[in-house]
Amino acid sequence: MRRTKGLMKRLLPMRKAESGDEDDGELPKRLLKEAFPTGIKAFCSPEGSTVDVIFVHGLTGSRINTWTARDETEPWPQTLLPSVLTTARILTFGYDASVTDWRGMVSQNRIANHAWNLLTSLATYRENDDTNERPIIFVCHSLGGLVCEDTLVTSRQRSEPHLQNILNSTRGIIFMGTPHHGAGLAKWAERLSRSIGLVKQTNSEIVEVLRRDSEVLARIQDSFHTMVMARGKEGLPPIEISCFYEELPLPGVGLVVPKESAILPGYIPIGIHNNHRDMARFISAEDPGFLAVCGELRRWIRDMGAVERRHAGKSVKSPLLTNSDIGEQPGATHQSGDGNRMFNNFGGSQKYIQGDNYESGGGVMNIGTHQHFHAAEAKVPKAHRIIPFPRNENVVNRDHIFTRLDALLPPTTSEYHSAALYGLGGSGKTQVALEYAYRRGREDPTCSIFWVHADNETTFAQDYKKIAAKLGLDNLDGQKLLTAVCERIESGPPWLLVLDNTDDLALFGVGRKCHKTSSKQKEASTAGLYDYVPKAGRGTVLWTSRDELIVGTLVGPQRGIQVGQMSPDEARGLLETSRNREIGSDEVADAEKLLEELQWLPLAISQAGAYLRRTSTLLGEYLSNLTERKQRWRVLRETEFDRHRRHVPNSVLETWSISIERIRRDDEMAYRILHTIAYVNNQDIPFEIMKAAGLYDGNAEEAEDRGNEDRVLAAVTRLKEFSFLGMRREGRDSRSYDMHKLVQEATRYGLSVRRDSDDETYSSNAALRIIAKLFPTVLRDSKDNEAYFSNAALQIMVKLFPQPKPETWAECERYIAHAIQVGEWAEICNRKVEVSYFLVRAAAYLDDCGRWKEEELVDERVYELRQDVLGERHRDTLKSMLNMAATYARQGRYAEAERIEMKVLAVRREVLGERHLDTVDSMQNLAATYFKQGRYAEAEPIEMKVLALRREALGERHPDTLAAMLNSAATYSTQGRYTKAVPIEEKVLALRREVLGERHLSTLDAMENVAITYTRQGRYTEAELIQAQVFALRQEVLGERHAYTLTAMQNLALIYTDQGRYTEAESIEIKVLALRREVIGESHPDTLTAMHNLAITWNSTGRHDDAISLMDECLQLRRVVFGLEHSFTKESDRVLNDWKAEQAT
Repeated sequence: MRRTKGLMKRLLPMRKAESGDEDDGELPKRLLKEAFPTGIKAFCSPEGSTVDVIFVHGLTGSRINTWTARDETEPWPQTLLPSVLTTARILTFGYDASVTDWRGMVSQNRIANHAWNLLTSLATYRENDDTNERPIIFVCHSLGGLVCEDTLVTSRQRSEPHLQNILNSTRGIIFMGTPHHGAGLAKWAERLSRSIGLVKQTNSEIVEVLRRDSEVLARIQDSFHTMVMARGKEGLPPIEISCFYEELPLPGVGLVVPKESAILPGYIPIGIHNNHRDMARFISAEDPGFLAVCGELRRWIRDMGAVERRHAGKSVKSPLLTNSDIGEQPGATHQSGDGNRMFNNFGGSQKYIQGDNYESGGGVMNIGTHQHFHAAEAKVPKAHRIIPFPRNENVVNRDHIFTRLDALLPPTTSEYHSAALYGLGGSGKTQVALEYAYRRGREDPTCSIFWVHADNETTFAQDYKKIAAKLGLDNLDGQKLLTAVCERIESGPPWLLVLDNTDDLALFGVGRKCHKTSSKQKEASTAGLYDYVPKAGRGTVLWTSRDELIVGTLVGPQRGIQVGQMSPDEARGLLETSRNREIGSDEVADAEKLLEELQWLPLAISQAGAYLRRTSTLLGEYLSNLTERKQRWRVLRETEFDRHRRHVPNSVLETWSISIERIRRDDEMAYRILHTIAYVNNQDIPFEIMKAAGLYDGNAEEAEDRGNEDRVLAAVTRLKEFSFLGMRREGRDSRSYDMHKLVQEATRYGLSVRRDSDDETYSSNAALRIIAKLFPTVLRDSKDNEAYFSNAALQIMVKLFPQPKPETWAECERYIAHAIQVGEWAEICNRKVEVSYFLVRAAAYLDDCGRWKEEELVDERVYELRQDVLGERHRDTLKSMLNMAATYARQGRYAEAERIEMKVLAVRREVLGERHLDTVDSMQNLAATYFKQGRYAEAEPIEMKVLALRREALGERHPDTLAAMLNSAATYSTQGRYTKAVPIEEKVLALRREVLGERHLSTLDAMENVAITYTRQGRYTEAELIQAQVFALRQEVLGERHAYTLTAMQNLALIYTDQGRYTEAESIEIKVLALRREVIGESHPDTLTAMHNLAITWNSTGRHDDAISLMDECLQLRRVVFGLEHSFTKESDRVLNDWKAEQAT
């Protein structure tokens, strides 16, 4: 049984406890200090240049090395870029942004200093050769992006014309891995600055700015965004911005600047498949990252001419949108969402347009098309417009989507273009299309705009009939009407056709299945509706669909735009707008949690905001209801009245029901997968779970067949096309996916509604009640209910989650979140006992990893399930209580552990008797808890009794008896009673050698205990000889990275430090620390022990600053892992305070 028997204690001298830091692999290659290259340097300066492109490097970089790929001698902006940007002068700026120096001095400049240097250097450079009116584009890596932002902010604040000119001339910025919101970059910088203690000086100013809570960082961001938004009011062209983010972790560090920190809301985010350092180093012109960066630069430079011309003259208002045409209508602003057509009364006033051509809702809103003629001019064709919804002036601007739309659908071209907005239902596709239609109408008064609901054949035909009436095509019906409308639109003036909610692609000839049609529709649908979509002339077709399959079929492979979740800033804006109230300073934390809980989905946010406004509910109260399972569905079922689509469900839980049914119709395997994975964790779902779910048929075993895998992959692809799944990680051996949390919720809700409907049928039908009572499995043994799918998820996880041991830890980690999640549905699948046994396996893995806070929740769930089914006094329930107590004890919560252990011991004594081995085990556990608290006088008599009872029941040579002997010896040794401890430990060692052999792991444990006691006695030669042998054998049997091998290394280092052999000890401790961080992570208790020990060694060798820094990091982590009252935390705190006091005197 797990952790219920007394195990041999591996003891370490009390002056050292356990953990650490590691080398990031980013150490400088040269130790000699060189003059740092600063200022402006030209990479390329062709004659006739029309634009300046300036490269700004980041943290620890330089103006050359940052942009130079490995094994290359020159930077890519100098070798690759000039042939692409032939009219650009390419410059690079250098500044000393090192956070460390190996020999002594490091620049202490702050961000503001570097920004000032960039501003003055660039202004002077351009002033000297009279190019100060030339447009500027910045390309910035990492910290360089913050320097650039502060440079432009400073430029705006200066009165000198040549300094102001830098901001006025800036037309674009490419950010590459810039930590706009802080990131792991601060932590990485701190680690680099320490570099195993060899660094002598650190630029703490830079490090502080990179923290998420940095006031300087907040100041830079606020000022920069204020400046960007003010450019239009100041008569300046907009600044184009694209944000590139790293997709790969830096070895030994992880993602330095995560995506959420590297991107800016409203601007284009682009991933580069490389780590933070190498994302700015391109090796060839075919490098995807190079092509992406060049694409942005080339597009900006190409469009600069038009922008300059537009801002050189006066802006001209659209004849359609003159002031006299725009009225103020008090009341409501309407937001219609794709599929569910959201309708929200945001309050305030809504602008409307007067005239005769716009159709809205159930009636017609007439909008006149005002044309202006000169006497000699030919008559301009009339522009017709049918848009069923009024413009939503409170719509949240999602600039990166509109920028992409403008690129795919250029309004000034004379050619036909098409594009598709696709994404999850509720993501805002219809809102984007609606806003695009109104913008297009404003920009081009001659453009006709038509809106068609493409949900089904009926709505498509009805909207075409409305268009026909506007175009004067009366007395037509069926195919003739559709053909005539298509041909008339194609032959007319510029036009835009929006085909909204094209979710059933089979209607347009895409897909595998045909649909039954009415006799009236039969003729029109024979060839598919796609034949009636105009595709010629000066036209544009914009599709919206939940089905990604639209891309590559109805539009070209490169002409799709995914409308995904909102950025955090966009989501906050929508919440404030729909709630009609700004987020208060005391609500910020709750608002962030709410938006995260809603997964930044526009429909969910809009519904939540409308509910908050309508009911005057406090944000914190709403969040509380949302996170409480019993209240969650009630809250998510809420819907706001929508006059646009009254008969379409638009609650969060119901909005995907149509798509789910379409999945079921098209691909039964995809339907099974979707409903099975609704009961695992929604993030990082391995393909193996998908495969097992697709092939599950009441048995988790499936045949290993390539055809099966291909079928599953096709089903998963279908789910991705509906945006139910997103690819998280793609590799030959490790594909995994994410599922939107609310989609999971809606999927489970759909099964629950079906169950309630079935229950109602049973209760209202006497015959069914009789049959169900006599034959309970006949009617209820369905393969399409929540019990079936939750049980399927459980059986799959039972099969996939391995028994925890070092060689399976990586596999355990892949599945641990899913294993824990299936435990939440024990009541639904009626498998409480089975779930409890499975969760014990999951808890054992968490215990191996030292993740005790997570383990605690699992242990408590096991106890809850067993207590409910088996009762409080059942043997297995008592075991779960002991496991819970052990987890508490590992966190230093000895009082809680002791209370449980005493309760279990009392029950076992009463039920089983004093001499039963389970009772003896409880005695040993209680003694161990006393020992950990230093209550040796109380532990010793219990241990002696345990030893006597085990000798009597099991014999002298039984492993449990030997373990009891070692525990009693450990108590003696810790108290300094070596004459009692040594004979016992030597006896156990002899017996284990005889019974198990020299190389057995239990024998090596006994050897190690002997070595530790010899060390305490000062018998260093003997101790070192034994400990070295333990290390060698464990390394041979288990490998160097195994936890037991690292413990042996650590104990060997302790023997060296006790003898003052610090150099030998330090080399071992550095290695132990690095390996533990790599294998088990930075926060594992064993890693913290290694950190603690290394800090003490450094302090002993005179490296006091390094020791204090490392011990301080250890203390902070121990406070998080163990809490403030744990003995390990208190020991690190005491040592750190002693050192600081010594340093102060």
